[in-house]
Amino acid sequence: MQKQKNILLISLFGLLLTMLSVSPAYSQNLAWHSFDKALAMADTTSRHVLVDVSAPWCGWCRKMKKEVYPALDGILSDQFILTRLNRDDNSTMHRYQGNRLTSIRLAQHFNVQEVPAVVLLSPKGAYLTHIGGFIEPDTLKPLLQYIASNAYRHQSFEQFKTAQQKL
Repeated sequence: MQKQKNILLISLFGLLLTMLSVSPAYSQNLAWHSFDKALAMADTTSRHVLVDVSAPWCGWCRKMKKEVYPALDGILSDQFILTRLNRDDNSTMHRYQGNRLTSIRLAQHFNVQEVPAVVLLSPKGAYLTHIGGFIEPDTLKPLLQYIASNAYRHQSFEQFKTAQQKL
């Protein structure tokens, strides 16, 4: 009887460790920077900027942070400088294209009207595009590849996707 209890306890402990080790929320190694620092880093490294625009009350925003970004860790870590904006923050100031803007004004400048939103900027900080709403990793990844490869400079996203499907 004691032996069965020990085996059960060991099994439960092993299961718990396995669950913790594969959970995306626990495996996120992404480096997030302040907006101003992200722009400076992008300029010196020639990497694009991904701006995660969220709000503290937004459940879908938390889901993006816990599930989507960790699932895209490889491309995000290698190809992008990451930053976050709180769309409801009316006190934190940022420098962008010669202007000082609060987080809320900066989100408005990027035409973000819903959260979560992903804004993509060039290495020089120029606005490229944004997507509003929750985005699954499989939907976001092709867009990230399109931006990271600089394909946006010479072809549409649809042309890029078609070319990728042929490979």
